[in-house]
Amino acid sequence: MGLIIRTVSTVTGRYVCVEQDDAFSVALAAFSEAVKRYEPERGTFASYAVLVMRSRILTYLEKENRSRELQSLEEMAETGQEPARPESGAAEMREEIDVFAKELESFGLTFEHLAEHAPKHTDTRRRALDIAQRSAQEPALVAETYYKRRLPVRSVALLNKVSEKIVKKSKTFILSALLVFTNDLPLLAGWLHEVKR
Repeated sequence: MGLIIRTVSTVTGRYVCVEQDDAFSVALAAFSEAVKRYEPERGTFASYAVLVMRSRILTYLEKENRSRELQSLEEMAETGQEPARPESGAAEMREEIDVFAKELESFGLTFEHLAEHAPKHTDTRRRALDIAQRSAQEPALVAETYYKRRLPVRSVALLNKVSEKIVKKSKTFILSALLVFTNDLPLLAGWLHEVKR
């Protein structure tokens, strides 16, 4: 129970009231899901459960925020007020995330998949990003990826002079980063470079 409460508190940044907190209910359901889907090769159960709970809570909070924004806009319209325009940076980031989500979907992936399969160790993450960036600069490999609708593990391994095992371990993360680098998404690409540091 402590792990669930800590995760909710960390993600929401507030005190958790178990009896009245919707985010806690979401986390509890996500914890149950993690128990059912856990496999030892995914790392420790605790870290896996935290990833699943965090992903579900963030999705829930995003829906809640959208719902509140919509209600606010409707109230403003009723009183004849003009809604403020979002900062261009935030709007551009939202646009890039929408494009990225559609790209992921075309490969049968979701943000939940990324959360579940993201490399845990910094070194592994950096190496995966290097592999993705190098692969994104190779038009034939990018074309093969889009044609097969999956990461061509052998081609990626040969290009990057690493074993297929290394590529397979991070294939979902490498594929998603490759999609960012090949789809003219500069804000997301910049964020990935920050993650690499």
